[in-house]
Amino acid sequence: MGNLIQHRDIYKQALQSKDDNVLLREKAWLTTAAASALLEQDTEAMRRVRACCADLSALADRFDTTGKPGDRWRALGDVLTLALESGKPLEQLRLVLPNTVGGLMMKHIKDQPGITPTELSQRCDKQLNHISNEIKKLENAGLIHCFKRGKNKEIFLSILGKEALDSVAPLKIVAQQESKRDYRYIDGKREQRLTASGTPRLPFAEAAVA
Repeated sequence: MGNLIQHRDIYKQALQSKDDNVLLREKAWLTTAAASALLEQDTEAMRRVRACCADLSALADRFDTTGKPGDRWRALGDVLTLALESGKPLEQLRLVLPNTVGGLMMKHIKDQPGITPTELSQRCDKQLNHISNEIKKLENAGLIHCFKRGKNKEIFLSILGKEALDSVAPLKIVAQQESKRDYRYIDGKREQRLTASGTPRLPFAEAAVA
């Protein structure tokens, strides 16, 4: 906490003296401290950073000319508050990454709502005890719901699970189909001259071809 306060105070002094180099350096240090706390899911560290930087947005609005005034600190406060109040959003996202067992399981649960642990074990080619452990993690994170139907357990995505899965879904690359050119009003002879050499020529080169 001592380092946080020290760097915050240096940042404030740089605001007053309009020392942009120091300003940018301290802004980066404080942002890195916040990012580290978020990535490590360190609740106490997140609280310390949020408290330390709580009054910086108003000061930055008045004195910081190195970028969007206080937007960085407002956004930082919002992210830290979200992380502290909503559980562990970064942990939830980590659990559903496509290259993890949890992510693969989530995909199968989405494709087949009500799937059983045994079916997941077969689909993912993993031992049932491994799947059971992953189910506990996903359920504790609020990403899935498990319902007992007789001897079987049926698994469904929660709303949070659907949102988390959508947020890490890989982008679909759609191949562009070459559309037929429709030049209904073009002069056929002019088009023939432009492409006579096999390489399309620029319109202003027509005089040289003619």
